[in-house]
Amino acid sequence: MNTRLIGLALLVLGTQCWAQVGGLYNADVTEKTSVSDPARIIKALEGQWLAFNIPAMDGMTSPCCWKGKWNGVGEAGCSLDSDHQSYGSRSDAPVDNNVIVLSRIVGGKVVDMRVVGESCPVDAAGARVTWIGDVVETDGLDWLEHVARSDQDHAALHAMAVHRGKEAGQRLFKLAKNNDGDLSGDAIFWLGHSRGQQGYSLLKTLLAELPNGENRRQINFALSQNSSPEAVQLLHEISQSDNDPEQRGEAMFWLSQEHPARAREWLIELLETEQDSDVLEMAVFAISQLPDGDGDALLLELAKDTRQPRSVRKQAIFWLAQSESDDSVALLSKLLTK
Repeated sequence: MNTRLIGLALLVLGTQCWAQVGGLYNADVTEKTSVSDPARIIKALEGQWLAFNIPAMDGMTSPCCWKGKWNGVGEAGCSLDSDHQSYGSRSDAPVDNNVIVLSRIVGGKVVDMRVVGESCPVDAAGARVTWIGDVVETDGLDWLEHVARSDQDHAALHAMAVHRGKEAGQRLFKLAKNNDGDLSGDAIFWLGHSRGQQGYSLLKTLLAELPNGENRRQINFALSQNSSPEAVQLLHEISQSDNDPEQRGEAMFWLSQEHPARAREWLIELLETEQDSDVLEMAVFAISQLPDGDGDALLLELAKDTRQPRSVRKQAIFWLAQSESDDSVALLSKLLTK
């Protein structure tokens, strides 16, 4: 009798573990792990959430929602019933092997999506969730790309961005190359933010192939977010020699924001070589964004330097006047009263 009870208990426990969907709780879960293609089951899930695994990029910390301070200690946890607060992968979060994609289905379409790590607690608020577990890589990416292209939920791009398979990066590249409004711009962002070396290589190709314009300029920000050491060098090259003046100017801005230590020298160099007045104006603004007083000190030097074009000195004075440093404003006042 005892042996039978133990066997039943193990069976129950095994079923509960088998039904566990990452950190999901307070959910009515149905398992259909024999289904490996999300598209095959959508029509049967009206009003439900579909959940499945995708393999995560190596070393990626668990994406989750955070309550409290984003950069400090905060409570982790998302909800299927309400909008989250801060969301993303913090450096102190656990490293997960898989990411769970949760999609709410209404009218045969995805109307909401959550992309979370296995370690992220998710309150389902009593929702019905169908769990299909691991999916075939191509089928999963086909479905995510379809959702993204249908403009049903751009979180599908995020899911593709954190997918370990290299094919995911290639699909983001194709979406970016279509040069189609927000979808292209978002795909460019995720290539830079999440795809590492592969993302850098694909962004470099896009830079050469996309026409001048807003989406091509999105590459600047994407490069500033990329973890590859070559990304900052390419951003510098753009600021110095790209054929689009707006592209050059915005590249300088992102250099000052994300790589200020290296940007200072490059910005000084650019002031000596750049001829376009709008780009020079952006360069002075980029200098004003340098941290730790470096920007103010350099602005003051520019304002005093009679060799600089009048427009550069004028802009330097303008941005120096916006400084929150009392010392910098006092030095500017002294300069102007001479």
